[in-house]
Amino acid sequence: MYQQKYWNQLKELKVHVYYVQHYAVKQSKNDQYINMFLAVTSSSSIAAWALWKEYQFIWALIIAISQVVTAIKPLLPYKKRLMALNKLGDALSLIALRAERDWYFVAEGKWTEEQIHTKWSELKEDSLASENKFLGGLTLPKDASSLSLAERDTDAYLKSTYFN
Repeated sequence: MYQQKYWNQLKELKVHVYYVQHYAVKQSKNDQYINMFLAVTSSSSIAAWALWKEYQFIWALIIAISQVVTAIKPLLPYKKRLMALNKLGDALSLIALRAERDWYFVAEGKWTEEQIHTKWSELKEDSLASENKFLGGLTLPKDASSLSLAERDTDAYLKSTYFN
């Protein structure tokens, strides 16, 4: 029972590591798309306005939108989340590595159920402490596509590492 409990925690940690990585990539892309939109609109809107006078309203609207995005961009969470996610990902990776290192002792029956339970509890506590430390007051919305990718990557990793 405790062996399975530890294995489930190890798997959950790996999913969490991959989830944070995939979510960080998504946050980075969102920030990049916003920056690209602002760069394109600021550099091309004035030229386009001069070339296509019949679409002046459209170009004025695009310029207005880019100005609003420029004004609210510092309030968007992407940059702050990305920094926190990178630090959290590193911390969770270290915890997951420790869990994998200790899996040997669990799988080979070298630890008692009490020892396994203690190690399992430490993994959960360390994971929660890392989330609190690096996320602080930040919230991470659930992202189904990142979770799906994380579960797929975890299954592939565990299969190639432990069942080959």
